[in-house]
Amino acid sequence: MAGTDTAIVRLSDLVDGQEGEFFAALVKTDKGTDKHGNPYYKCHFRDKRATRVAPIWSSDPLLTFAAEWTPYAGYRIRAKAENSKYGPQIKLIECREVVPEDAEDGYDFFDLVESSKYPPGSCFARILGFIDQQIRRPHLARLVREILEENAELFQKMPAAQALHHGFSGGLVEHIWSVTRVAIGLIKHYAEYYDGLNPPLDRDVVVAAAILHDIGKLRELAYHPVEAKYTKHGTLIGHIVLGRDMVRDKARQIADFPEETLLLLEHAILAHHGKAEFGAPKEPCTIEALIVHYADEIDAKINAVAAERMRSTTEDEFTGKIYAVDNRRFYKGIPVEAPSDDDLDAIG
Repeated sequence: MAGTDTAIVRLSDLVDGQEGEFFAALVKTDKGTDKHGNPYYKCHFRDKRATRVAPIWSSDPLLTFAAEWTPYAGYRIRAKAENSKYGPQIKLIECREVVPEDAEDGYDFFDLVESSKYPPGSCFARILGFIDQQIRRPHLARLVREILEENAELFQKMPAAQALHHGFSGGLVEHIWSVTRVAIGLIKHYAEYYDGLNPPLDRDVVVAAAILHDIGKLRELAYHPVEAKYTKHGTLIGHIVLGRDMVRDKARQIADFPEETLLLLEHAILAHHGKAEFGAPKEPCTIEALIVHYADEIDAKINAVAAERMRSTTEDEFTGKIYAVDNRRFYKGIPVEAPSDDDLDAIG
């Protein structure tokens, strides 16, 4: 395929019936057997905006090659887009692993994997700012800061999840910044609203738990820019308990860490999934834990819906079904023109 005059397109831009040549990363290859006992493969290819399945049946000449394709490698592909009852797919025509010469046609592996829209380090710096501005207790501020700084490199590149929300490089730190921002707004409102509570609502615990609620993802997932995989500890224990353990271990290193503060922080982390059927070892039993739970839930669900709306290229008025929100389809609305520079100046 290299050396042809064919224009390179994006995998995610192909519409039903369109044939095109593009670069894509191989996420995984699933092997199966059809009802006649013949082998087949389902190869999952992706670019920055979409993943498409390429079924390869026993009659396809590419079948013998698919078994040797390398997961997470880049490929140069010619294929035809097809809408099936299982969703958008592609029919492979030609497929080979990229070679150095493909760079002349625009190949860049990191153009194929999704990443945070924020510059590296920006969300991390904002989170450190939350610690300085919002957490008044020195012991708690030290605990949160040391955990983040000791894991800074991995924390800033890890996805927040394998697929459900913020499932891209830098997704975890972006999610934590967003959840903490939401939680700060909620605790400010409710602390003022219910100012007769005694003891008053604990802003320090809410902010610390918002920052640390998913810290166990650093041990639950093994980082990869294409698709993170669950570690043995992630599969057998899970990020909620792993994160609680990281917090408990750090608290032991800080002399005279307040027992009550640690208890409330641990509970908010253990309860942030809300219900046992969603993986929460405990359901929220403090207002602080309830605030962290709902801040986390709304951020994850809105991200899943917004991402699906932005990546959808069909003319349908609704998105496809979104697993994170009970497989509901969301209305896309009527697009509006982007504001001009003059409009932005007027807004200030």
